[in-house]
Amino acid sequence: MEDDPLALATRRRIYEAVRRAPGAGARETQRAAGTGWGETTYHLDRLTDAGLVHRERSGHQDHYFVADVPLGDRRLLGLTRSASARRLLVTLLETDEPTIPELTDRTGLSEGRLSVHLRRMIETGVVRTGRRERWRTFELVDRERVRRLLVTYRDGLGDSAIEGVLAAWSELFRP
Repeated sequence: MEDDPLALATRRRIYEAVRRAPGAGARETQRAAGTGWGETTYHLDRLTDAGLVHRERSGHQDHYFVADVPLGDRRLLGLTRSASARRLLVTLLETDEPTIPELTDRTGLSEGRLSVHLRRMIETGVVRTGRRERWRTFELVDRERVRRLLVTYRDGLGDSAIEGVLAAWSELFRP
């Protein structure tokens, strides 16, 4: 085992790419670090073995986080790697218990796309369901946590579509 896992410049670049974009996959990390695929996966494995980076499996993809990102944040950040999921989270923050038709109107996402993201969010405990008349409703379990997380990690999300909202929240809710 190496004395200093961050002694190599390439490994430091990969570590910094993970730190800047928590929850990114290996390909996104590779592009951000400007490294080859083989060296990226090799160094991600070494960083994981050293305990500096955590690997979280979500569906069919691994997401990488620096070790100081709490487990609950890692799960939520894994969901935010999709622009559609981020748009849905922002809409859920801005709307009280919307239904699927309301979510499709506000997000511009299809019912199928919403269904995929809502299922993942329910499975990870980020969203819960309710009822309004004949409609199923959706709400965030912990709005303040989601808002804090989006503001704290906004630089790593790289989403111009929600940047205006996040900038306003950053001024109102400093982490």
